[in-house]
Amino acid sequence: MTGISLSRRLLMRSALAGATAASLPRIARAQQGGVLRIRSDRDLQILDPGWMIGGLEIDLQYACLASLAAYSLKDGQLGWVPSDFVDRIEITDDPKRIEFTLKSGILWSGDNGELTTEDVKFSYDRIADPKNEAPWKDKWKALDHVEIKDKYNGAIVLKEPFAPLFVTTLCDGPGSILSKAATEKAGGRFETAFPATCGPYVIKHWEPKQRVELTLNPQWTGPQPDFPDVHFIIIEDPVVAPLNYEAGEVDITTIDETTYARYKEKTPPESKLMVAFNNNWSWLGMNTEHPKLQDKRVRQAIQWAIDVDSALQAAYRGLAPRARGIVLPGLPGHRPTTKFEKPDPAKARQLLQEAGVSNLELELKALPDADKMALAQIVQANLAEVGITVKIVPTDSGPFWNLGLESKGDDWKDLQLYIHEFGDAPDASQMTQWYVSEQVGVWNWERWKDPEFDKLHYEALKVSDSAKRAEMYIRMQEIMEDTGAYVWFAFKPAQKIYREWMEPVIVPGDHPYTQWFKKA
Repeated sequence: MTGISLSRRLLMRSALAGATAASLPRIARAQQGGVLRIRSDRDLQILDPGWMIGGLEIDLQYACLASLAAYSLKDGQLGWVPSDFVDRIEITDDPKRIEFTLKSGILWSGDNGELTTEDVKFSYDRIADPKNEAPWKDKWKALDHVEIKDKYNGAIVLKEPFAPLFVTTLCDGPGSILSKAATEKAGGRFETAFPATCGPYVIKHWEPKQRVELTLNPQWTGPQPDFPDVHFIIIEDPVVAPLNYEAGEVDITTIDETTYARYKEKTPPESKLMVAFNNNWSWLGMNTEHPKLQDKRVRQAIQWAIDVDSALQAAYRGLAPRARGIVLPGLPGHRPTTKFEKPDPAKARQLLQEAGVSNLELELKALPDADKMALAQIVQANLAEVGITVKIVPTDSGPFWNLGLESKGDDWKDLQLYIHEFGDAPDASQMTQWYVSEQVGVWNWERWKDPEFDKLHYEALKVSDSAKRAEMYIRMQEIMEDTGAYVWFAFKPAQKIYREWMEPVIVPGDHPYTQWFKKA
C-alpha cells in the first residue's frame, strides 16, 4: 500500500447552534428488506466517466463498474490497495510502468463477455485521447498507452513519471473500466444508463430527483456486500437532510456545520457522528468575458469589497476553515495567505471610480443550499456598500451545473457572478486542472487563459519533489487571484451522521464505497 500523510485540521471543534426536530419519530434498528439508504445531494446526470459531473455518478461507478485500485484510509493515511477486480497491480522498477493482472471470470452484464485487458485499454484511451475532448482528460494526461500482454495481463505505460496516479486517477471515477463491446454498441458515449456492468451492484431503478436503487449483481463472484440493496435518496437541501434522517427516511447523510455542532451536543438515538475526509473548496467566481466584468478593476473592486470572515461566520458559524486558494491544508501547495485578508471598501470604490463604473447591477447565481444562500447574502450586502447592486438567483442543481458549459448552450454568455464549489482527488494537480486554458467553456467558468499557469500545471505533474511542487502550485494560485476572478471562501469537511448498526466507508470527495459498508 502507498500512503500520504494528511492534515487533521479539517476536524473542527463544534459549537451549539440551530434547532432540533425532536418530535420526529425514531428509526427502528432493523431496516425493511435490509435496504441501506444513503442521502445524495444531487441527482444522476451523466454516468460516463469521461463526461460526468462527478457527484452521485462516481458513487454508482464505484458500485457497478470495475477498477484496478481502490482508496484506503487508515490512521490518517490516505493510500490505495488493489481492487477486488485484480490479482495484482504494482509499480515496476520503471516508475512509468504499472503492471496488473485481472481476475478471471468477472462477467459483464448483457452477454458482453469477461472483463479483459481490452476493456482496460479502451476505457483509459477514450478519456485520454484529445480528439474525444473528454472534460476529465487531464486525469490521463500522462498516459502513453495500455500494453496488452494477454486476456488478463497488461501494463499502464506513462509518458513520464506521475507519482499521484493512483490517488488522482486509478482510484477515482476516471479510473473506472467499461465494457468495450457494450460501449461501442451504445454509440461510444452514454449518459444515464451503463451499457454494461460487472461490479457488486447493478442499477435496479432510477426515479429522477427522487432515488437511485441498487441491488446485488447476480453474476458477481467477488466479496459479497453486507447490504443487498442500496438506495441513494436524492435530497439537495442540506437543511432538510437531517430532518429526513431523524424521520427515518435515510440512514446516513452529510450534514452542515451547524447541524453537526447541534448533534455533538445531543446525538439522535442509535446514531453516530463522523468527519470523513473531503476535498471541497468554494469560491465566488466572475465571468471575465461578460461585458460588465471585463474590466479587471471591477473584478478587483469586488475582491476588496467582500468580508470573507463575516461570510464564513454567516454560512458555517466559523466552523469551516477559510480558503486562501484551492489547495487543501496538508497538501503541497496549500496557500496560507491572500492579498485580500481584510476587506477594504474604500479601495473597492476607488477601483470602480478609476474604471468609470457607477450604479453597477450584477446577477449572482448559486445553488439554493443554506450555506450558499448565506454566502450570497453577505456578498450582496458587502457590494451594496460600494455601490454595486446584486440580484441573487437561487438555481437548482441541474441547470446550475450547466451554466458555464458551452456544450449546453449560450447561458455562459449571461453568467456574471456565481458561488461555486468543487471537490476532487487529494493532490494539488487535481485542483489546478480545472482552470487551464483548455477548460474554458467546460469547467473554467471564469474564462481566463494564462500561458504561465498552463505551463506550471503540466510541468508540476512530472515533479516528485514536494517542496518544488508546492512552490509551483502557490504561484499558480497567485496567478488565479491576480485575474480578479476569485474570492475564495472555505474548505468544507464532510460531517456525517449515520445509524449505529452500520460501519460506513467514505473516501475522498465524500463518496461512499457501498460495497464495503459493514453491518456493525
